[in-house]
Amino acid sequence: MTEGVLRKDVYFEQTGYTPHPGQVPVHYDNHRHRVMSNGRRWGKTYLAAKEVEPCGFVMNRLGKPMTGWLVGPEYGDCEKEFRIIYDTYKDLGVDKVSDKFTRNADNGNMHIRTRWGFDLQCRSARTPDGLVGEGLDFVILCEAGRLHRYIFTEYLRPALSDKLGWSLMAGVPEIAAESSLLYWGFNKGQDPTGSKGWESWRMPSWTNTHVFPGGRQDPEIIEAEEDLTEDEFERQYAGKFVDKVGRVMKEWDELVHVKDIKYNPDWPLYAACDYGYTNFWVWLWIQVDNFGNVYVIGEHYIKEMDTPRIADEVIKPHPLCAKLKTFYPDPHNPDDTGMLEKKLGVSHTGGTGGELKTRNMMIRERLKPKPVDAPPEEQQSIITIDRSCTHLIWEMSEGYRWPTRKREMIDSKNDSETPLDKDNHGPEALSRFIYGYFDPKVTEGTSTRKTRQTAVKFKRRTR
Repeated sequence: MTEGVLRKDVYFEQTGYTPHPGQVPVHYDNHRHRVMSNGRRWGKTYLAAKEVEPCGFVMNRLGKPMTGWLVGPEYGDCEKEFRIIYDTYKDLGVDKVSDKFTRNADNGNMHIRTRWGFDLQCRSARTPDGLVGEGLDFVILCEAGRLHRYIFTEYLRPALSDKLGWSLMAGVPEIAAESSLLYWGFNKGQDPTGSKGWESWRMPSWTNTHVFPGGRQDPEIIEAEEDLTEDEFERQYAGKFVDKVGRVMKEWDELVHVKDIKYNPDWPLYAACDYGYTNFWVWLWIQVDNFGNVYVIGEHYIKEMDTPRIADEVIKPHPLCAKLKTFYPDPHNPDDTGMLEKKLGVSHTGGTGGELKTRNMMIRERLKPKPVDAPPEEQQSIITIDRSCTHLIWEMSEGYRWPTRKREMIDSKNDSETPLDKDNHGPEALSRFIYGYFDPKVTEGTSTRKTRQTAVKFKRRTR
């Protein structure tokens, strides 16, 4: 390679790329870390690929060829960006002067290494150990809305530190939670008192006038708005972080809330129950420690069995049943509750009614990890679930969701404030326990005796 200056605008023109008006400010921004929360079909893939391509023909600040990664939630999530780079380089003849020039997402081999030392690889966040030990000049975070923040803070940022490398994060927003890399990075870029090395943009789909020439009033945009709920449209097309989309339990983070838990004989044992027949009949074994921390240590999800039979064949023979202090049932099935009391010889605890909104809020408050800025393995939550509770874990992380289409609200007689009434039986049982065990005024901020006791316990735990 010969020395010279590479002008990005000239390179774009010579490779047949014309950025749309929304892409231009991102391409020519000089912040070290750039973050885009964008709507669908905005053009993030082309933007990211075209940011990488010039790096193959310039040296870094140390006068060395550049090394960079494309990182996605799965290896295949990098394929679209890599394909654009691969095809452009092939047209430029780079394949003829490369020691490695391969594009095969299926066998995990997408890698370009030129004879002058430029190196580009794809990596998967699913195997974070593969993100350790490299000095990088740049990293592209593909589908950043689906990436956990710790992938960047614990693995990629240290890899960029050696060479003061840059990052680009882009994606459709998934959840408005600190565990989301896109949400966290976007807020850093918007904070005027934060790091000067960060910038972020919200880019609605309609700013891509190549695809949506009518802008906000383009027929494709209007049709999507008529089909989707307001919140889902704001997320998918306006690129906004909104609360009532995707999963209900936004604060859920498997790295924080799922552990290996054993029954502790020093703590009381409770159970929570949500009745069903064609839908799941759910029973959760729960313990609470001296500081008010909740541990779900076991689960039973059963279909097409009535309550007496479940009591006789599943709950009563269980070794934990002899330790059971009380159970917290759905109050709308008093006959089933009475049958369980008779079969198990254990009384139930009432006061589990509560509005769904309040019960869900009480769970979400207790899911919030502390301290927020610590790595996941150092964070603590008031609610922890044993790894064996696979049904409950799935419902908390994926199953229990907000409506995405207006038709779903009509069919289920929902409103925008009510989650879908499906795949929610474990969270429903858990919410009955949380509401019945903890004074609901804790969430509402009223100072009751129980509130003060819980606050004191929590203080002792966090000192």
